[in-house]
Formats: sequence, structure tokens, C-alpha cells
Amino acid sequence: MIKSGHKWAVIAICLIIGCLLALSGLYVIETARVYFKSRKRDSSAKTYASPVERVYLVIRNIYLYVITNKVILTLIAVPIVFAIAVPFVGKETPPKHEKGNWSATAVGGRCGFLAAALFFISYFFSLKNNPFSLMLFTSHEKMNYVHRRLSQFAIMLGVIHGLIYIGKDSHKHRKLVEPVFRWGYGILGLMVIMIVSALPFFRRRFYEWFFVLHHACSIGFLICIHYHDRHCVPYMKAALACYVFDRGCRILRSFINRTKFEVSMIEENVIYLRGKKPKVSFFSLPWSSGSHVFISIPRFSFWQIHPFTLASCPSDDYVELVVAVRKGFTQRLANKMNSTTNPLSGEVEKVKSSNDADIVISEWHSGRDESSSDNEINSDANSAASAKQMTVLLDGPYGPVSNPFRNYAYVFLAAGGVGITYTLPILRDLLLKPGNTLHITFVWSCRSLKLLSLFTRVLEDSLDQKQVSVRIYCHLTTSYPVKERLISKSSGSNLVQYCDGKPNLENYIKDHYGLSDTKTNTVAACGSEAFLKHLKKEVTSQQKWDADIFQHYEEI
Repeated sequence: MIKSGHKWAVIAICLIIGCLLALSGLYVIETARVYFKSRKRDSSAKTYASPVERVYLVIRNIYLYVITNKVILTLIAVPIVFAIAVPFVGKETPPKHEKGNWSATAVGGRCGFLAAALFFISYFFSLKNNPFSLMLFTSHEKMNYVHRRLSQFAIMLGVIHGLIYIGKDSHKHRKLVEPVFRWGYGILGLMVIMIVSALPFFRRRFYEWFFVLHHACSIGFLICIHYHDRHCVPYMKAALACYVFDRGCRILRSFINRTKFEVSMIEENVIYLRGKKPKVSFFSLPWSSGSHVFISIPRFSFWQIHPFTLASCPSDDYVELVVAVRKGFTQRLANKMNSTTNPLSGEVEKVKSSNDADIVISEWHSGRDESSSDNEINSDANSAASAKQMTVLLDGPYGPVSNPFRNYAYVFLAAGGVGITYTLPILRDLLLKPGNTLHITFVWSCRSLKLLSLFTRVLEDSLDQKQVSVRIYCHLTTSYPVKERLISKSSGSNLVQYCDGKPNLENYIKDHYGLSDTKTNTVAACGSEAFLKHLKKEVTSQQKWDADIFQHYEEI
């Protein structure tokens, strides 16, 4: 039997989980609707939506607009959560010496209980092995929004709880230094550290510090809240159980997925990693293109794990990653690749990238014999093209178990820079198993000619596709012209075109809407925040309210 002090906190938890279960059910219904609507593979047939379906599509498009605009979503979510929480605040049974459910002690205590309960559910949605991500056919990363918002609500309720009790006992100076208050001050200090370290500016520039501080503060919360109020111990035990389960699964995955990667520098700020896919591992379980892995290189540190999108497909017998060099781990890896030791002097020398890297990588993409020795690589020690072998621990893959874009008749894929690691595997997977797909538009904006050349052969292989119409547009945004180095090709209705300058996303989206008309269509993109913001603006500005469209964005 749940005690009265915990009853309303448990109800709040059940309401949140119930909302997500209902959302999972609606997503399954929507997936089935799209599948059956797109099942007729006839590009000339015009489909008409019934009045009921049009109303449904308008409601769904409003929902999609809200969830793809985080500011608007936050402004809506905050009042809703507090509208749910506030009625429960007055349900705390007050002490005998105080009257009414809305006494200072009752309100303060209830806010504290709700904060502890929300911390538990926030921990749950931070799990990489999250059951809701499977039910929603998405990645755990999408559940991070729920994790962050619930944490913010928990912090706000915790601050209200603390201010009420400090204000109530402000005239009792001795009481303010009692252990229960000292543990509360510790919680407040951890809150400040976690809020600052989780800010986008800090998180993106100092990811490794964010990672360490986030986990240290999370453990600190469990300890401080445990000693602050023993009534909150059940929530902390539940949060600890979630944390231990998730960490255990991730450590197990990492060691089972242990493999060797051949690491090469494409140029100064781009690293290419490729290795054999573990045969007996979690890679044998269902996963989809567009998934990602966390990698750890023991040579640098066992405890530093970093997420990267897989540039390979589930059908490949290798694992492929393209990494943009930034600060921290990627910079140290680049420094290691860009330096060699002179065997005569023992000094470390800086080396320049070589065009031989393109040859090595092209051989990999052309299907080099996988049964060959792991040591069969370019052995030139003085060339950055020489792939260095490193032992890598892979935690993953994480992401949807099936390709949801296969259900849509018209697919628009857009990428900026290394964001192609998300969209290219989806393209390859759709060409291998088209499903209901009739037409694919693929747009890639890239600053690096070498990175563009890396995937040229893979992109041009799509010209041989007969089941699906494919149009690929690659834009090189540097000062020198791409047309002098790469030649556009076409075959029937299929096209691979190389262009100079930034892509005109407005025209591409307009053409996509013109082709799809009333049929099911989807827009999926991966790139920088600025790239995605520009694309979202064009998608929403040209979209009809009853358009049958699904949107999905991944930020690098």
C-alpha cells in the first residue's frame, strides 16, 4: 500500500509515463496509416484525403511544428506540467499544529516530494537503453528532451521547496545550520554546477567536462537527497537502479563490441575510421541506418566515450565513421594521426595529408577483400594516408530498429558537412529495400572536396537503381569550382549533379512538394544548427496545413 505522503508523487509519475504510452500508441497507428496509404507504388495516381483525414493531418502538422521548435514546445510544456503538479501540492497531510492542506509546511513538503519523484523519472529518460525509444521507433537522443525538461521542473520545484523552508525558519538561525539544511545547501550547489555545465555553449565546447560533471553531480544528488530526507530514499533507490542497469548494459556492449579500426586523416579537420563489424555482438540485433555508436579508444582513456553517427548500413560487414575534428578527444586523435616518430632521431614530426588517402578509402568502398589480413594497409609511415590501427570499444548501435522512411512515397534527405553520415546510410538502405518509396531527393552541402570525393563512388552507384527515381545534388561551398574536378552524371531519370556554392533550399523544397503533391512524403536532415534552422524555415513556410509530411532532424 502506498503511503499518503508518496501517493500523489506516484500519480504524477504514472501520468507522465501514461502520456508517453499513449504517444507510442498513436505513433504505431500513424505508421500503419502511412504504410497502407503509400502501399500503391504508382507515381501517376493522385490520392485524395477524406475530410476526416484532412482534419487529422492539420492536427498532426500542428503537433509536428511544435515538437520541432523547442522554444515553442518549452513555452507550452512548462504551464502543462505545473498545471498537473500544483493540484497535487495541496494534498500533503499537514502536521496537527497547522491547519489546511495549503500551509507552508504542506506546500514545501509536497514540492520536495514531487522534485524527488521527477528526478527519478528524469533519470529513467536519460537511459541509453530506453524502452520508449523502441516503442517510438527512434533514438534515445529524442528522449533526452524529456530528460532535460523534467530535470528543469524538478530543479524549480526543489528551489521552491528550499525557499519555503528557509523562509519559514529564517528567524531560527541554529536550525538553518542543522544537517537537513546543510544537505539541502549541497543539493543547491550541485544544481548550479549541473545547470551551468548543461548550457549549450558549455556542453558543445567542453563536452568531456560536461560528461564528467554531469555524472558526478547526478551521483551527488542521490547521496545528498538520501541524507536530506529519508522519505525520498525510495525514489533515489529507483534512480540508482536505473543508472546501474544502464551503465552495466553499456559496459557489456563495449567489451563485446571490441574491434580494430583503421584510422585515416582525410584532411586536417576530418578523420575517417573503418573496421570490421563485430560478428557475435549487439550489432547482430536489429538496427537501422542513421543509428549511432559511442566509441572509446583505450589508448587515450577507458572512460572517455563519444557519440558518432554510423556512416555504414546494417547490411555492411564493416563499421564506418567520419568524424569532424573539434576540441578534446577528436583533437587528440587528429594530433596522433598527424604526427609520426622519426626512427633515426626519435623526434615527433608533423606530416601533411596525402592524396593517397583517397586511393585507400576508394579501395575500401569498392569492396576490398574483407578476408585479407588486418595488416594489409598502406605501410608508408611518413604519410598521413597510412591508416593506423587502433583498438576501439563500441557501445551501440543506438537508434530505431527499422527504417521508418521506407514507408513514405517521396523522401527528401539533406545534409551539411559530416551530417552525410546520417543521410547517406538511409539513402543506401532505401535503394537496397525501397519499400513504398517512389522518389528520393538528396541534397548535400560540403566544404571539403576530399570529403565529397570520399563518397562520390557510393553516390554514383545509385544511378544504376531502377526501382526508385533518385536525384542527388552535391554542393561544394569553397572558392574553387567543383565542376573542374567532378563531372555530373545521369542515367534515365536518375541524376548526380555537382554544383558550386550553397544549395538553394527554397527551390529544392518547392520541387519536393510539387512532386509529392498529396502523397506521403518525409524530410530528414542532419547538419549544423544554422543549416537545420534554415531548412525548417523553408519546410514550414511552403507546407500546406493538410500536407501528409513527416519531419526528422539530427543536429551535429
